[in-house]
Amino acid sequence: MIRPCCLLLSALVLFASMVAADEFVFDIEQYERRTWEVGGHLEGTAEYLRANRKSAVYQLNFPDENKKAFERYQGNLEVSGLYRSEPFSLHSLLNVRYRDDIFETRSDIQFFQLYATGEPTLRTNVEVGKRALRWGTGYAFNPTAFLERPKDPVDPDLSREGFIIAGTEYIRSFSGPIQAFSLSGTILPVTGDINDDFGPENDINLAVRSYLLYRDTDIYFMVRHGDSRPTAFGTAFSRNLADNFEIHGEFAWFDNREIRVAPDADNVPVTRKADPFDLLAGLRYLSVAETTWIVEYYRNGAGYTGSEIRRMATLARENIIFPGLDRGTSRIGRSEFGAPQPMRDYLYVRAMHNEPFDRLYTRAGATLMINLQDGSASIIPEIVYTGFTNLELRGRIAILTGGRNTDFGERLNRWRTEIRARYFF
Repeated sequence: MIRPCCLLLSALVLFASMVAADEFVFDIEQYERRTWEVGGHLEGTAEYLRANRKSAVYQLNFPDENKKAFERYQGNLEVSGLYRSEPFSLHSLLNVRYRDDIFETRSDIQFFQLYATGEPTLRTNVEVGKRALRWGTGYAFNPTAFLERPKDPVDPDLSREGFIIAGTEYIRSFSGPIQAFSLSGTILPVTGDINDDFGPENDINLAVRSYLLYRDTDIYFMVRHGDSRPTAFGTAFSRNLADNFEIHGEFAWFDNREIRVAPDADNVPVTRKADPFDLLAGLRYLSVAETTWIVEYYRNGAGYTGSEIRRMATLARENIIFPGLDRGTSRIGRSEFGAPQPMRDYLYVRAMHNEPFDRLYTRAGATLMINLQDGSASIIPEIVYTGFTNLELRGRIAILTGGRNTDFGERLNRWRTEIRARYFF
């Protein structure tokens, strides 16, 4: 049976080849500020995953089965819209998603963003609605992203669903050592119907962020307070040491943070106090050979220790279910045990090279993530081709290494191949 996403991939490639020969036409109207703007992309992804049948996560998902491999097909449509009527504007990002794999076949349609902005004065603006904020300076990790859903380090640039908020910002510029300053305040309510996945407690959560551009260094300070999540304080910075060399960092402190660990001998849920600090230190470098390097160290203060991971893996192999988890569903993969960075110390390295071997419209590179506690790792080589008009083709393979009771060694799959076609409009 031909899968829907296979048809989508073929259709995208065929359509791109038909329009690749379009001639360039200069139209001055396209550079004028428009009242309406609409854009987006349509993509299809096909994946083949080779199962790691000895892993603990595999045991949680398939306790009574013998799955050697499985496939995953996904389709995704994103449409962004902007309407201007000075001094107001309306922003939207519609996401339509289809997924078919061994766990489920489902489709979703929702607005990732839908918010209005206004500028009552030249130095202030307000915004109300569903908004995906972007706090922090890191590429793969953001400890100071206090009002955001977490990034996927495998695809940090993917769009993420926002929260319903109301906020305002004051901005000023100067001619001295402090070249710019801004102060923003954000309200994020949590009820049974609004932002209910932000935290277990209904409350009005408040966050404040200030920004300084001091002697060519971007500096941020932020705080979040409310009962839905622990009170948090953070700071972040970014500075260009040269045109091709940038450094950045983030530091976050959390009050009264707890994490759930493996149950005790009586299968009673157990929690413990977590380290209140998260840390990120990173750099971005563009070499003379047109290779972009991104290196980041991430300290997850709420991560598990090696002994805690070993305990959870042992319970999984003994067919003991963690309280609150459902065996045999993809929810296992999103639990604390199967989270993208469940442990404490990670090193992230990404390198992308333009036009390898003088191949036009081509980028090639790899992403490496190492768990510094146990030495397990994930490496993802990839190649991207953009030679067709408005079409991007990407192929990559993710290889996981690590032994028993290690982070990447206990994941659901040993390796995964992926082909993605994305058409922009």
